[in-house]
Amino acid sequence: MLQHEFTRTFLKDMKRWRKAGKSMQPFEDFLLTIRETWPPAPKYEAHVLVGSLSGIWDIHLRQNWIVLARFESGVVRFLRMGTHAELSL
Repeated sequence: MLQHEFTRTFLKDMKRWRKAGKSMQPFEDFLLTIRETWPPAPKYEAHVLVGSLSGIWDIHLRQNWIVLARFESGVVRFLRMGTHAELSL
């Protein structure tokens, strides 16, 4: 079973997302799907970034709602969450 860790910045992003009245259900569904396996299912269009963000996964929960995460040794560390514009991607 994969372990999850959340950075302080990610938790702030979650708080901002909820305050804007947006549902966290797609993220909760995503957590359930990755409980046992990595990488995520193809529907999430997950891919590893290159360049200055090398090794970080870009995961699409919805068309313009992404999660940035790093996977190492059975631990998924969630780094950021938001739209491409919010994350300057």
